[in-house]
Amino acid sequence: MEWKTFDFKGGNRKFGRKAGEIFEGDQFRCSFCSGTGILPGSKDIKCPVCRGSGIVSVKGPVVVCAYCKGRGEYPARTNITCTVCRGTGLISITKPIEVCEHCRGRGKEPGGSLPCMVCKGKGVITKKNDKER
Repeated sequence: MEWKTFDFKGGNRKFGRKAGEIFEGDQFRCSFCSGTGILPGSKDIKCPVCRGSGIVSVKGPVVVCAYCKGRGEYPARTNITCTVCRGTGLISITKPIEVCEHCRGRGKEPGGSLPCMVCKGKGVITKKNDKER
């Protein structure tokens, strides 16, 4: 898989983020509240992930969380923060990366719904050079 790198400050998929892309930067739109700063389904409760700012800080480079598919919540539509990305929808990585062969990039244990034990739910692992193999 070819990885594309973007300097991106958007939010989840509806803002242009998708799996297979590496994003640079440190400030991103909160995936849990879609950048509104308000807990989904409420009118005045601050988002527990971004604390009402609509912006989260994640040390770049980052990839979309494979476990929650960048939504920041797992299971979907539950308002329960993803245990892998802690609700941000993004995961910090160390380049170069490759797709996790154990879970095939899904971030879940094969045949189950728990985070993958090899990549810890990221869907990617740091690529090892030939000397380390």
